[in-house]
Amino acid sequence: MKLASVENIKNLEKHPNADLLDIAEVLGWQTVVKKDIHKIGDKVIFIPIDTILPKTSWSEDFADKENSDKPIRIKNIKLRGHYSSGIILPIELFPEFINYEVGTDVGNMLGIQKYIKEIPANLSGESAGDFPTSIISKTDEDNGLSNLELVEKVLSHKFITITQKYDGSSITIIVENGEIVNVCSRNLSKKDTENSTFWNAAKKLSIPSGWTGCIQGELCGNGIQSNRMGLENIEIYVFQIMCEYEYFPYEKMKNFCENELKCKVVPLVLTLENEANVKLWTNPLKKLQELADKQLYPNKKQAEGIVVRPSNYPRGYSSRRPLGFKLINRNYKD
Repeated sequence: MKLASVENIKNLEKHPNADLLDIAEVLGWQTVVKKDIHKIGDKVIFIPIDTILPKTSWSEDFADKENSDKPIRIKNIKLRGHYSSGIILPIELFPEFINYEVGTDVGNMLGIQKYIKEIPANLSGESAGDFPTSIISKTDEDNGLSNLELVEKVLSHKFITITQKYDGSSITIIVENGEIVNVCSRNLSKKDTENSTFWNAAKKLSIPSGWTGCIQGELCGNGIQSNRMGLENIEIYVFQIMCEYEYFPYEKMKNFCENELKCKVVPLVLTLENEANVKLWTNPLKKLQELADKQLYPNKKQAEGIVVRPSNYPRGYSSRRPLGFKLINRNYKD
């Protein structure tokens, strides 16, 4: 996902609860801005949520006034009762970008970094090397609000599967002939040590004899990302399985987890039929974002969001992950 890009204001309307604010639309994002700063069609710099801004002149208005050392992280917020996601900056602040084409990625040039949740010290363990991307891709879905072309491709399929997005620590388990050969966090391969939370969780799985494949999920529970689900134990919630270079559809994955691996799977939110559902919606992406905003964990706390995929879990066009995108619950706070 682009950490900042040159974009156009698609739509602009008056904020119903604030005389000095407008609500702007860029790509699929809704952002509250100061009144009379922008107009429809303006070329702007857009920076989405879950980014870290450099500390410089153009970012000082977004810094924590009480703690100047705190990283400048862009999050979902609400302003006068309306969601605001990301920030919009006039292109005139960056004259070097004025002639850039719409869609140009300028994140690196602006020194913007992606926000990555740190692995708690109790989970980190010893690293054995880099994530084995030659075997399987990292688990990192694009936000559909930033990639409208991807949304269109996903929603063009006959059946759509929507699962809940869990907030834990990403785990990848690589199995060869029934034996676990590699266990990874989001970015690193982990050593098989006595105190490795990742390996200890993986070893609880009932791997079928002779089976070869990759299991990817969220490690959730006590001591992980504030444990918002209130789990007593650490558990794996599987969200995708690759075997023989193909990904299992949801029902096959669920059955494999329950009957073979003896573990849990991320819950199914909804299955949609394109002709009967998606094509009847005036704004499918807005409808899906509203669905993401309603997600709750079993203990009624706000869930992180949803992941939307074609029901047959085909490989993506630009990655080896299953085709799909995420939408973050705008009420969710981490």
